[in-house]
Amino acid sequence: MAQNSIEPTRVNPMVHVVAPLVAIGATMIVRKMLNQGYKRTTGHAAPDSRDPNTRLASALIWTAVTAAAAAVAEVAVYRATARWMD
Repeated sequence: MAQNSIEPTRVNPMVHVVAPLVAIGATMIVRKMLNQGYKRTTGHAAPDSRDPNTRLASALIWTAVTAAAAAVAEVAVYRATARWMD
């Protein structure tokens, strides 16, 4: 039986310093763009999960959308940073 000999990926240690900082900025930009897009599309401000008058379903759906977008931005930033610093 042949064994897979997969080499561990070597990442520049600076990626662990730079990428999180860039990811924070990217996440802030993504959230701002999503909020502006929501307002432009619906004419209302995006649901605020801290507002007790916001329906639970709206708050949960909006939270899921923003969390998914933030996760995608973070993955993209980490990969781009790792490629750039390689």
